Amino acid sequence: MPKKSAYRTDLPRRMYTFFLTYDESDSAPSFEKFARHVGTTVSELVRFRSHRVFDEAYRACQGLRRDYLIDRALTRRFDPSFVKFLLSAEGGDGTGQDDGSLNVTVEVVS
Repeated sequence: MPKKSAYRTDLPRRMYTFFLTYDESDSAPSFEKFARHVGTTVSELVRFRSHRVFDEAYRACQGLRRDYLIDRALTRRFDPSFVKFLLSAEGGDGTGQDDGSLNVTVEVVS
């Protein structure tokens, strides 16, 4: 079992910067990729949400990821049907639990 990571006060800024500047044409930013980037796990990121500043950054990054996916679907860089599936599976906010914060409908028109 991996050793628990210690919370660092620079993590919220680093995470927000990671999601804001992510620019891979064939993939989307994710918390898994960020966790690997900083040498921790997604489970640890979830645990760090107990810190108010980190939780605020985490929620902002969920929005950045959602916008990234929607933008790529609208420009057809990503398959719109798959993006719709991803967003619905995440409950709109990236947590897998729907809190009603956003409902997205993507219609594929041929």
